Amino acid sequence: MPESTPSVTPRVFEHVSRKDWGRSVLVLEIPDKRTFLFEDGAERSFRPDYWHKMETIELLPNEAVRIDRIARRNQAPAPGSTRKSKAPPKKPDISFEQQVAYFMTLYPVGFEDESYVKSERGEPGSKGGEKLKNAAIERAEDLLSQKNLDELTGNASYEEIHQMIYEFLTSTKSTTQKAEATRFKNLPEETRETVAMSLRELLYGERTYPIRFDSFIAALDVEDGATWPLVTLLPALVYPNDHLFVKPTFLKKQALILDIDPKYDTTPNSTTYTQFLEAAKKTMELLQEAGQRPRDLWDVHVFICKTLSPKAIKEATGVA
Repeated sequence: MPESTPSVTPRVFEHVSRKDWGRSVLVLEIPDKRTFLFEDGAERSFRPDYWHKMETIELLPNEAVRIDRIARRNQAPAPGSTRKSKAPPKKPDISFEQQVAYFMTLYPVGFEDESYVKSERGEPGSKGGEKLKNAAIERAEDLLSQKNLDELTGNASYEEIHQMIYEFLTSTKSTTQKAEATRFKNLPEETRETVAMSLRELLYGERTYPIRFDSFIAALDVEDGATWPLVTLLPALVYPNDHLFVKPTFLKKQALILDIDPKYDTTPNSTTYTQFLEAAKKTMELLQEAGQRPRDLWDVHVFICKTLSPKAIKEATGVA
């Protein structure tokens, strides 16, 4: 059953000097204490002489509602409450070492394997290569550059930016699904300026990345809500060494294998993304220690997807 939208937009707060904690909602207020639940998952209480450090911030209503709901889902049950905490997620029945071994059965030379390069990265002039990662990263370097986005937004070319995003969604193989791209294409015209400006801020803004990430999500007033692939594709193409394209089912498994609890939510959010990114960067380190040479986080993404499908886990472990 879908959750109803509150008639009053929740108040969202931010600590004036600890932006790294993220945004927060007020969950308890008594005469000598206020308790806030932050996007980083921590609950923090403040005495009256520190209340002035928690400032209310202005957000789009749907973003404020999203932050409030996620915070309260993660809130621990009150003492004496009958509400049960969620059971910890089950770790997949495969080790990292088994993942590497299985990947090597697919690509004996690893990430430099000719078949891997041909199917995943693309070679200059190769058939179908224009839809693979290398070509998409090259297009993003040009079309999604700060210079180009500044020129387009400065000229109020919001429709051109909208079409450009749609083309990235449809022209990069094995990323977003057609339905996701279509929902984006059908965004109301009156929202396209907000999306364009939020994209520019996401890629080149000065606020902390979690805030920019959540603001971009809030700007995407997509039917049935924005998806993880939709909100993570463009930053991953512009910053392939620093940001991650997320297919959440696979990333959740990888995080659990590395003993990282991703606090997963089906709705894209910066808290879960930060933990997914931590898992991907840890995976890259472990791959390098195992003698592998991933070029960037796109290679890490492919490694995770190739080794953590149900079929791959069964074949890698011999367990039905």
